[in-house]
Amino acid sequence: MFSAIELGLLSAVLAFGALLALKPLAPAIGLIDHPGERKQHKDLVPLVGGVSAFLGLIIAWLLLMPLSNGYGVFWMCSLALVLVGAADDALDIDARIRLVVQVVLGGLLVSYSGVHISHLGNLFGFGVLELGWLGPVITTAAIIGATNAYNMVDGIDGLAGSLTLVTLAGLVVLFVPAGLGLEVALAAGLGLALLPYMMANLKIRPWRKKIFMGDAGSMFIGFAIVWLLAKGVNPEAAAMRPVTALWLVAVPLMDMVAIMLRRLARGQSIMKADRDHLHHIFMREGFSDRETLGIVTGIAAVFALIGLTGEFFQLPEVLMLAVFLTIFAFYEYALKNVWRLRMRHLREQEEAA
Repeated sequence: MFSAIELGLLSAVLAFGALLALKPLAPAIGLIDHPGERKQHKDLVPLVGGVSAFLGLIIAWLLLMPLSNGYGVFWMCSLALVLVGAADDALDIDARIRLVVQVVLGGLLVSYSGVHISHLGNLFGFGVLELGWLGPVITTAAIIGATNAYNMVDGIDGLAGSLTLVTLAGLVVLFVPAGLGLEVALAAGLGLALLPYMMANLKIRPWRKKIFMGDAGSMFIGFAIVWLLAKGVNPEAAAMRPVTALWLVAVPLMDMVAIMLRRLARGQSIMKADRDHLHHIFMREGFSDRETLGIVTGIAAVFALIGLTGEFFQLPEVLMLAVFLTIFAFYEYALKNVWRLRMRHLREQEEAA
């Protein structure tokens, strides 16, 4: 635990320094977010928050922690992913190219680290569902899903970081009693490395101008979280059951799946950007960005608490999955109705004009 604290503190200090160094360089290297049709800001905003957090964390890790247990491969793949994410922030790479990169890096991580989700637990009441050869495939798919889920949810100030902190806090609670020292260190280190960026993003002193995370940061977050989840559900670690992982990432997961289902229903590309995410809906209903941040983060915290409670009391996995799917079904139904009401309102406005 002491090494995790050391790593976290050093990561935060190094991330703060990286943020100070990268902020003035952002225009020269193209890491600038310009105002646009779907953007709320009116000024040029540096996209260096995620890169600074990654640099602080990886440097601290290389100084203090080992590269055993698959972490050498993890950091090499993470570095490649962050570089592609930064290139996307600067050059706006085609979504299909990003997807191919995610598939390749996810496959490399699973293949060379030997870490993957090997079972889904006793989800249906008939015993543990072993994945066999499907394990690496499903883990790679989970990596791709998570990298995009956290990228999609990064829509208002502080949200991606806050949801990440909720997930990481839940993982630390589960990993400490399981004795997963390296995983506790990574979770704590990532959480503390994000704090300088979050302070800048929310314009908390000493920061007076906003900084955004960028795709480089949001994709790395998803990548790291799936790595930690795969480590935690490993039978040798037994830190948690797979169904608990769903509750720890419930909001990004539900939001991504619901958005993709609605896009498919409309005949649109699932990669098409829009303003129909959960946070957008709250803001259209009149909540401020800070109020929306508090509400969505609170929802994520409640979900994580449900998952931790189920794990602590070893509630049946069938029950935990059923409750999760019921909540998701209600969530999808509610958002569909909100979308229909919005479309009706827009048509009425057009007819009135």
